[in-house]
Amino acid sequence: MSMKNIEAVRKFFQADKFVTYAGIEIVSVDDDKAVVSAEITERHLNANGTVQGGMLYTIADFAFAVLENYKHPITVTQNGNISYVNAVGSSRITATATELLRKGHNTVCDVTVTADDGAVLCVCRFNGFVKDLPKKIFE
Repeated sequence: MSMKNIEAVRKFFQADKFVTYAGIEIVSVDDDKAVVSAEITERHLNANGTVQGGMLYTIADFAFAVLENYKHPITVTQNGNISYVNAVGSSRITATATELLRKGHNTVCDVTVTADDGAVLCVCRFNGFVKDLPKKIFE
């Protein structure tokens, strides 16, 4: 993806105010995967001092949204499942989304969220509905 295209994706997702407030940033996106990341601050921690589950779900869902809307605009989440597998404090977390399949208006995507030391925090599977067929908005 050219820098022009990634800037177009970033501009498109500036409208997602919750993600912006959470401090999640798009690192990269292409037809194979999307990577998003966030610096963890006190506002992201639960009472145990680890990254709050809502933040983990939000960054995973956003990675899904970035990949699927890059590939198949306009895609919305139909269902998201998350398995929390590790609770750690971290200075940065990263979510990586990969598409498993696309059939008609449906898409399935896996997302893994990791801590800055590489520890897997959660694994997720999202099903999306592709509202518009077929066009790309980030050409």
